[in-house]
Amino acid sequence: MNFLDEYFKYEIGTEISGLTHELNVFYVQKLCEKYDRNIIVLTSSLFEANKIYDSLVKIHDNTLLFPMDDFLSSMIVASSPELKYKRLETLDKLKSDKKYIIVTNLMGYLKYLPSANIKNYIDIKQNDVIKRDVLAEEINKLGYHRESLVTMSGEYAVRGFILDLYPIDYEHPIRIEFDGNIIDNIKYFNENTQMSTEETNKIKIKAIDEMPSDDKNSLFDYAKNPLVVYVDKSQIEATYTHLYDDIIEYKEANDIKEDLMYSLDDIKDNDKIFINLFSTDGIDLKAQSIINYKENFLKLESDYNKWIKEGKIVYFYLSNNNEKKQLLKIIPSAHIIMKELEHGFILDKYVIISENDIEDVKVTHGVYKNNFHVGKKIKDFNQLEKGDYVVHISHGIGIYQGITTLSVRGVQKDFLTIYYEGTDKIYVPVEKIDLIYKYTCKDGVKPKLNKLGSTNWEKTKKYISEKVKDISRELILLYKKRLELKKKPYKDYPEEEVFASEFKYNLTPDQKKAVVEINNDLKKDNPMDRLLCGDVGFGKTEVAMRAMFKAVLNNEQVLYLCPTTILSKQQYNVAKERFKNWPIEIALLNRHVSVRETHRILEDLKKGKIDILFGTHRILSDDIVCKNLGMLVVDEEQRFGVTHKKKIKTMKSDVNVLTLSATPIPRTLKMAMSGLRDLSVIDTPPVNRYPVQTYVAVEDDFLIKDAIYKELARKGQIFILYNRVETIEKYMNHIHELVPDAKINFAHGKMEKDELDNIMTSFINNEFDILICTTIIESGIDIPNVNTLIIHDADNFGLSQLYQIRGRVGRSNKIAYAYLMYEKNKMLNDIAIKRLNTIKEFTELGSGYRIAMRDLSLRGAGDIFGASQAGFVDSVGISLYMKMIEDEIKRQQGEFTPEEDKETQALINVSTHISDTYVTDEDIKIEIHQKINEIDSYEKMLEIKNELEDRFGKVTDDMLVYMYEEWFEKLAKKYNIKQVVQTDRSIEITLPEDVSSNIKGDKLLIEAMNLSRSFNIKYVNKKISILLYTKDLPKHFIFYIVTLLEKIL
Repeated sequence: MNFLDEYFKYEIGTEISGLTHELNVFYVQKLCEKYDRNIIVLTSSLFEANKIYDSLVKIHDNTLLFPMDDFLSSMIVASSPELKYKRLETLDKLKSDKKYIIVTNLMGYLKYLPSANIKNYIDIKQNDVIKRDVLAEEINKLGYHRESLVTMSGEYAVRGFILDLYPIDYEHPIRIEFDGNIIDNIKYFNENTQMSTEETNKIKIKAIDEMPSDDKNSLFDYAKNPLVVYVDKSQIEATYTHLYDDIIEYKEANDIKEDLMYSLDDIKDNDKIFINLFSTDGIDLKAQSIINYKENFLKLESDYNKWIKEGKIVYFYLSNNNEKKQLLKIIPSAHIIMKELEHGFILDKYVIISENDIEDVKVTHGVYKNNFHVGKKIKDFNQLEKGDYVVHISHGIGIYQGITTLSVRGVQKDFLTIYYEGTDKIYVPVEKIDLIYKYTCKDGVKPKLNKLGSTNWEKTKKYISEKVKDISRELILLYKKRLELKKKPYKDYPEEEVFASEFKYNLTPDQKKAVVEINNDLKKDNPMDRLLCGDVGFGKTEVAMRAMFKAVLNNEQVLYLCPTTILSKQQYNVAKERFKNWPIEIALLNRHVSVRETHRILEDLKKGKIDILFGTHRILSDDIVCKNLGMLVVDEEQRFGVTHKKKIKTMKSDVNVLTLSATPIPRTLKMAMSGLRDLSVIDTPPVNRYPVQTYVAVEDDFLIKDAIYKELARKGQIFILYNRVETIEKYMNHIHELVPDAKINFAHGKMEKDELDNIMTSFINNEFDILICTTIIESGIDIPNVNTLIIHDADNFGLSQLYQIRGRVGRSNKIAYAYLMYEKNKMLNDIAIKRLNTIKEFTELGSGYRIAMRDLSLRGAGDIFGASQAGFVDSVGISLYMKMIEDEIKRQQGEFTPEEDKETQALINVSTHISDTYVTDEDIKIEIHQKINEIDSYEKMLEIKNELEDRFGKVTDDMLVYMYEEWFEKLAKKYNIKQVVQTDRSIEITLPEDVSSNIKGDKLLIEAMNLSRSFNIKYVNKKISILLYTKDLPKHFIFYIVTLLEKIL
């Protein structure tokens, strides 16, 4: 666009106004061509900075963003980390000699930064000499925090000769292996499996905090005397005045004396250029934006002809050849430039039109590369921590008090210590860890401890076993019935490919996988029952649309069930748009539909004239009769009550069911995970979606006022969640006093349905700014213009509730803010603290399914059928209860389930101690014990040995013996070996009669002698006894015993 040079002026001090957003961006790019120096683009707000960055990054590769929160948010200690990581990345790049455009807001420009000369990284390479603990300390100084397991950016873990670390801008974490004080190996590892992948020989570990230093610098200093472009000088000055007032007020309220940031006068930015919104003394170009033609080609053609007559020069900017062909059919003389442009403009005699001006399309925004990574392996909430309630299968409910190492007949062994009622306690050998379950139940109910030696626990267990039998029978019947039910398998049709190609976006890998899984289900001859979990806005609806399309092509009808009237209307509109090119009849049934229209819909449904019916629970009524119902789609499943679920259950038996949920309630998740339903997970976010900035803070009027004004300034709307119906109006008046110029309304679930709908509809239509409401916003409503959420008493909400609610914001290209507030001086209970930390941790998109997994243990799995079971679930805890159900289901289906092992002592006495020099964290020790507990074959032993050596370093000789002992225990259990006599000179194992009768004596003798001459075989009372003298063996006796048993059994 060289013609722009006729209009633009580039001298220092230039003031230019009358530009469109697009021209602002081109002007900055032109400045970059004229000046060989860094350029800072300064805006009044983070919203404006993002907007300019989004556009600039498309046309100029070396564009950086330096985003800083507004003043009060920046004072909050607990905020989500993305903005900080983006700033660190920018500062790091500014240390090179490359020239950049840096877009920042006023807060970023005035922020105190550490000295540009401070070293904020460590370079590490193979064969470097450094002590492990010294390196750990250096990493700590860079802002990393120590954990027992590394699963997300900013964490490190130390154990044995290994240091794990997740550096800030690395896709995967790093494992550093030491040989003494030398770095022996550096490898990447998978944050989900914790296993090493590829090797590397050097890494750079960058700081994840803005390092403290005595000298302060500003962004201006880092950019080394840049040219500063002020975007809308008057707005920047007004924001600065407002900011200054806020700072004074805050300092007085908190008795702070020192300065908190630079003033504008402190920064000596002499080289400035101003792009102003309104006409000033400088150049006023009076450019205009292009109206959107919304595919009205007649209007476009007529405007084009008018412009040509007026002597204007018209350029069309297009990005693909189909559009070019289409345009040349309408305007054969069109001058087309094949280049992408966001929006066009009119500047004097030039008219520039982009493809986005011709069609009404959503402009995709600049890719937001998030440096913050979170592994799917959330730290397991089932891991035992001291003070946790546990259930021992033989002794009942006690309190876990950690690992104790005791000496048994001269051998060091690890035991789990469990306290019971009174002063009772037991030591459970770690190799019997599978006898213990973590106790979780609904809403953190505290259970009653059992007394050792009393019969109460056995009675409880017996009673529950009976109940479990009934439940399992009912479950199996339900699913057996489904498997026995036959339906006509769906066929594939070529139209499906055409329908898929009409979708504007590319499917994410998870969406593709879900589509294939659903397709395969539908082509079977028994009905589908699949749960599709995916975060809010991750494209579950598109996957459902494709399934519905297949059903209609196969001449079957679809019911689409939504929890609320508004959601049913929204999804109906989405479907109308998606199916607009196909002769598919879609209807909507909710209480806004007139009696006459309802009657017509019911008749047409009966006759088969309607293909897809959307609606609320109204479509579960008895008068709904379909001619050929083939599919039921249940949206936001967690919002339906027990009675609706029962109704759905009766409908489900012979139709395909697809259930959609962002955070499935734990009950459904448990069923899906125990194989009674199929599960698809969409875990990949759509590109360019910003994570929601999440703050956990004490409730504060300053902050609320600031958050609201920040959103209003960018023409957005605000949700305030206030869950007390009786005082909601009073709270609304309080908010009104804080922000008198905002339009506010309130809504809650006790209102009449019509009144509630009217309020929600007018909010969607942008008729007021702030909606104060109860948890009704939780279910599925899509309002892209709402991007600030304030939650009052956030500590009172369940995890999946918080997650669903937070999913209501951040559904557009704007950065969204969520403030989770709790009352000042309020003591939060442990579960609330865990919840708030979790939600803050999971700012990454795609955490819904993982949150539900974590909620499963915080909230408890409820029960598989209804409230009826809650009481007796609490009496044994969820983990044991689910295990009992799983075992019972297997038993009833004829699968082998070994009887409960009541024996708490191991048959062979070997060391089971894991030394602190190997790992120090108790939870990791327990994980290792649990893994060793899984060994039941040579292959499994090798697999676990390799995993342990990869993650923690070489296993000790004692640990290898322990592994073989566990293998022996499994063999003993399998073949019912119970007689073992161990002395300090020998070990004798007697095989049961039935096992002995199947063993060939000569083969046994040969195999034993091949292994060691210290074996002695006897045959007494139809039982074989294997005696091994252990005194002078070169290796531990367990290796010989297990090897022999493996060969002969």
